[in-house]
Amino acid sequence: MTPALAVLALSGAALGWRTRDELLDYGYRIPDDRPRAGAWHAWVSWWAVLALAVFWPLVAASLVPRIGWSAVPAYLLLAWLSVVLVWIDSDVHRLPNGLTYPAYPTVFGLLLLASLIEGDRRWIGALLGMVALVLLFGLLWLVSRGQVGLGDVKWSGVIGLSLGYLGSDALVVGTMATFLFGGVIALFMLSFRGASGSTPLAYGPAMCAGAFLAIVSGLDVVDLVG
Repeated sequence: MTPALAVLALSGAALGWRTRDELLDYGYRIPDDRPRAGAWHAWVSWWAVLALAVFWPLVAASLVPRIGWSAVPAYLLLAWLSVVLVWIDSDVHRLPNGLTYPAYPTVFGLLLLASLIEGDRRWIGALLGMVALVLLFGLLWLVSRGQVGLGDVKWSGVIGLSLGYLGSDALVVGTMATFLFGGVIALFMLSFRGASGSTPLAYGPAMCAGAFLAIVSGLDVVDLVG
């Protein structure tokens, strides 16, 4: 398995390098955006390369012993999408439909194929996870007065697919971690970046961080509360 992980690390770094170069053109910005000036200039932007070089082999090393190789491509795709969306959301506070909408059939298709290969019914859990998180974040969008955006609702379904495939524990842990990371980010912005209670915050990074904590850790609810 070690050679495969090394290949994934190198492939992740190469894709991260290409992704970084594309994103540094800021072609995703639209006239209505209010971007942060020089959001990811210079050395800071290399986090995208490092993230994929680390997360691709880490995801495989965590998932293969639990569910085998068949579903790994779906989670590698999720990792790449997360890097791109964290970059964009941190810059312009927007999760583009051009990324979130196609992610639904693509991620679900990969998970369904994996489920058929393994002969299990994890794909049903994926659909239930999608519905659960879309309903939860849809409710938060209605009551949060802009702190949770409609883009967050759209992205939550993709995360729900990915976590639901791994089971209810992953779904609960990922959701709990999302709120924890969101609170930490909000506290940091309030304390050190001059944000106020009405300042819109990018919630996408917290959602992605929470999801991957659940994916790579394999934590379950019993371990957390017992």
